[in-house]
Amino acid sequence: MASTGSFFPHIESVFYAVFDVEQGPKIVHQVPEDLISTSTTTVSASTTLSPVSPGQPSGTNSASLRSLNAIQTPSPRKRAASSNRSLFHFDDISKYVMPSSALCGRLVMCATRNHRIIGFPMNLWGAYPRNEFRYNLCFVFERSADLSCYEPIVRKASRVLTACEKESKYLSSPENSPAIHAILEQLYEDLNSYSETSIPMDRFNSIELKIFPFYPNPPPVKDYMVPLALINLTKRIEPNWDLTMVKVCQHIDGTNHVSRIARLADCDLDLTRQAIAHLLYYQVIMMIDIFQYSNMYTLRTSIQWLADESHVRDECGPYATKPGANWMAIADWPKLLHLYSRLKPGKTVREWMEEYDVASYGIDVRRFTSFGVIKVTESYNQIATIAHSSCYCRASYVGSIAGLSCSLRSTLPLCRTNVSETHHRLGASAGRASRPQHSYHNPRCESSQTPCADACARMAPSRQDLS
Repeated sequence: MASTGSFFPHIESVFYAVFDVEQGPKIVHQVPEDLISTSTTTVSASTTLSPVSPGQPSGTNSASLRSLNAIQTPSPRKRAASSNRSLFHFDDISKYVMPSSALCGRLVMCATRNHRIIGFPMNLWGAYPRNEFRYNLCFVFERSADLSCYEPIVRKASRVLTACEKESKYLSSPENSPAIHAILEQLYEDLNSYSETSIPMDRFNSIELKIFPFYPNPPPVKDYMVPLALINLTKRIEPNWDLTMVKVCQHIDGTNHVSRIARLADCDLDLTRQAIAHLLYYQVIMMIDIFQYSNMYTLRTSIQWLADESHVRDECGPYATKPGANWMAIADWPKLLHLYSRLKPGKTVREWMEEYDVASYGIDVRRFTSFGVIKVTESYNQIATIAHSSCYCRASYVGSIAGLSCSLRSTLPLCRTNVSETHHRLGASAGRASRPQHSYHNPRCESSQTPCADACARMAPSRQDLS
């Protein structure tokens, strides 16, 4: 997907098509104009234009065009430009834009080589030619775009148009044709620019659309999992929040597991799981394994290129240092990298601490290992599971969830292995969903102005709320 600076995929084109009783499926309006080539424009161009260079029509062609209807036939310059930037030919997808009656009233998607088209075809019966009226409002995107967030948009827009047609023949009336084109223009501009639109259609109906990000269902929340806040949840609590949610958020510190949180908050365990699953759905927390000194950890091969990342060097020391240490007591990155490299299969955390005298560096071992386990980079990737352990791979986008803006920074690619059946059970939480970019929330640092502040002011600040 091309980078447009927006969280949502960019709409390449919007078009309105109907089934004509004489011509068959055809595009009535499209925005931008002539971006989708049709048989009508192709035949017209071949019969009225001789081969000339794009954008430079001959005098003969210009003279012949003056005898044609300007509304039905675009200018040679416009047609030459559109032929060069045409997305695809409508005839290639017409049978999917106007499908059989069995597919009408359903969401239909089709794809060309470079683009994907999504629509909601409708078939209305009544006082029409051949007793039926078939139409479709379609949106065109790049083929690689994730259209989950646009599915409800397409459904709602089509249903509003259907309601207007049933009430006042809004779509089938020829006098409303300019108004339909104006609706397409506003849909194209507003959804791409503002991710929402409000279009009055008549005295009683209007199209009210707002795009919301689509999130997959969260993985099951187990009692032994440890939720880690990616934003400062306590500062986000509002008086109208659910009482269980308020109690649960106060005990999410990256150390307490779900069962302990339920006990400390004096809440039912099932309700606690639901509250944490809700936070997990909106991606403001992530789940990690319980830290134990009998755990084993090992590095992945991507340490070779992550070791040179400046943000990793800047963040690791302040995040992993114990509370109360001044900036001079923070271990430098080469030493921290050396300690990471000494974590190997067959060596427990306790043995590693004793062998390398980790306590002398003022390092909080739990935070030191969590910095590596929660390995998130700036590129998008899926979850990777290695042997009997789970580790977080790369997350991607920067998003805003109900005003919660997060910016998850990169960490070291540390994986966990287990030495016993108990540890294997605790570490078998594979299949976590990819996370957006977030900053680690450090409860020791409350002086920063950003909601996702970490332990050190040198860290990159999070994006401001988009809402």
